[in-house]
Amino acid sequence: MLAAGAVLAGCTQEEPGDATSAAPATGSTTAPETSESPVDFPPRPADIKVDGIADACATLTKDQQRELGIDAAHGQQMDVIEDREMPGCSFRANSRPLFSYEVTLISDEGAGYWQGGGNLDVVSKTVAGYGAVQVTLAGTSKADCALAVDVADGQQVFVSFLPVGDGFTQDEMCRNAAKGAEMVMTTLKTLK
Repeated sequence: MLAAGAVLAGCTQEEPGDATSAAPATGSTTAPETSESPVDFPPRPADIKVDGIADACATLTKDQQRELGIDAAHGQQMDVIEDREMPGCSFRANSRPLFSYEVTLISDEGAGYWQGGGNLDVVSKTVAGYGAVQVTLAGTSKADCALAVDVADGQQVFVSFLPVGDGFTQDEMCRNAAKGAEMVMTTLKTLK
């Protein structure tokens, strides 16, 4: 798991985009360091405010969870950015290879946060027409991959794919995170 950009776990329910990559997972972090220059996000198709969504586990429908191979969802407050807890959900697969998708709804810090400080590799991406950054821990290809999606001013959706043990390459982790982020964005457009 990453110690520099985390997405933690969430609610209990079963329910289920077009992403281009993903970001880090579980654990709190200090200001990240990037290997890229700052990202200018493109205009959003529409703002999706996440500050009114209390149940992060509602971000994937039962059908989407089945498609991703998810067996369980657990909602909880997640500490992804500097000891600030936000609504999150851990969607887990209980069959091999073991993995989870961590979704955190961050309502007090935009996706641009990941562009400064820390031990991260940050790459510009697009998810469901929204600007995003893929975040991975620098110097390793074994931890995880996450996407921070720019959904509204000062707000982001952080979706991380976390393997449990071996079984995934870095590219596979990032493709999985991107697929999960696309699905989350599809569902978010229907919430509220």
